[in-house]
Amino acid sequence: MIKTLELKNFRGIKEGKIELAPMTILIGPNNSGKTTILEALYLAPNPFRKAPYGVQRAIGIIYEFHQTLESRGYLFLLRNYTSSEAKIKCDGYTLTFTKENNWIHVDANKAPKMSVNIPLIKLGIGEEKETVKFALGKLGVYTDDISVVSDESLIWNVLFFSSNLRQRAFEYIRNEWASIINLGICKKVSAQISNFIWENINDITIEPFGGKLTINAYLEDGRRIRLGDMGEGIQSYLLIRILHEYLKPDILLWDDVEAHMNPRMLLAVGDWFSKLVEGGVQVIVSTHSLEAVRTLASLVEGARICLTALEDGVLRVRALTLDEVEELLEAGVDVRASAEVLI
Repeated sequence: MIKTLELKNFRGIKEGKIELAPMTILIGPNNSGKTTILEALYLAPNPFRKAPYGVQRAIGIIYEFHQTLESRGYLFLLRNYTSSEAKIKCDGYTLTFTKENNWIHVDANKAPKMSVNIPLIKLGIGEEKETVKFALGKLGVYTDDISVVSDESLIWNVLFFSSNLRQRAFEYIRNEWASIINLGICKKVSAQISNFIWENINDITIEPFGGKLTINAYLEDGRRIRLGDMGEGIQSYLLIRILHEYLKPDILLWDDVEAHMNPRMLLAVGDWFSKLVEGGVQVIVSTHSLEAVRTLASLVEGARICLTALEDGVLRVRALTLDEVEELLEAGVDVRASAEVLI
């Protein structure tokens, strides 16, 4: 479990520190550092490890989130695109991005045992750490080919999920279908989904639809419904449950957990989180909704609620109790507009 995260010049955060619990709920307005915290935690174990989203690497997934038009580059990892160095510190582990001339060095003071192939780009290995360099292009830092031969010795196995990753998650499940179906994961997850939707799902299948393959929900009466035709909240919940059962992460990160979730589904998510935490999985989620905070925190014993805000790039955090959340709800306070005042 990660107890403390410290950031320096990473993304939009100049500096900041946050204490984490087995279950941490990040609440705050837009541009208050919530997603940046999750991205830092996701990259920390090994930015070049395989991600469960198509053929992408962890750093490539974060890159996709921030890509606009034809821009290509990883300079967004450095604050204001000009910082010479960014650091992600998790307890005693530090990941450092250092900009030097036409290179960005990625260093780990307790490096995972990585074997990285980057065409025409040097790989330097120090006595106690490994250093990866990748090229600096006209519009930023980029590389088209990062092949991680080994993901062994990761300090933490981290799964990151966002509703923006649904299509990539579908692709990954298709690629890993034989293993997933033979482990009985889809039947197990289907039983959980059936508890709060109007149809009883017996299984998940991949079958032809209009001449193309699609992922379907196999209903009790024999009918099929494409998962893409079901509610977005159901899709997200089903996908993250399948990914979790298959990958067995130590840490689960979920950005905007309340997106497309109705109250009944949030109750199901909260109950699942409670079981994960009891089983030793650390859960860290972000949300804009105090209602979602109240629901999740009331179901997960010991959940830590963190209200975040950024002031001139400095991350500010205030821990809230469930009683304080209730008082804010009763007062009609919108934390998206009031976080700077409350912290």
